[in-house]
Amino acid sequence: MKVLIVFTGLLLVCAAFVFYQNDMGRYMRAQTALKALAEECAAGAALYFDEEAYAEGRTIFNEDEARACVAYMLAASRVPAPDVRAAGPIAASVSFYDDRGAYGGSAGAFGFISHPSVVVRLRVATEDVFRLPFLTVTALEREAMYELPN
Repeated sequence: MKVLIVFTGLLLVCAAFVFYQNDMGRYMRAQTALKALAEECAAGAALYFDEEAYAEGRTIFNEDEARACVAYMLAASRVPAPDVRAAGPIAASVSFYDDRGAYGGSAGAFGFISHPSVVVRLRVATEDVFRLPFLTVTALEREAMYELPN
């Protein structure tokens, strides 16, 4: 009887480990897909700038067109991942740092801003990614910055 109890305990621990590894793989794939989408959105938004100001030697982003580009990319995406279900739409926060005087500030984890940049932060609510009862992840969030060189 003691062997049965020990075997059952080891089986449960090993099964929990396998479930955790599988769920962590799904979580990492979803985070990678969300990061790639944030990078694409930031790079796409950085393409829209005011041509008249650029002709004068200044880099000023066209925020309306850039936000429309980000909205289009989010609508066309299949993020967070095929095996993680989103519980709502992807929320995007877009920040522009250009020649309007936005330099010198800090952009969170990206540090000091000294060049024209676009920062895109994506957040999506999901169903619980992990199956184990003591782990709960119900939202994914990633941020990316695209910096234009001088």
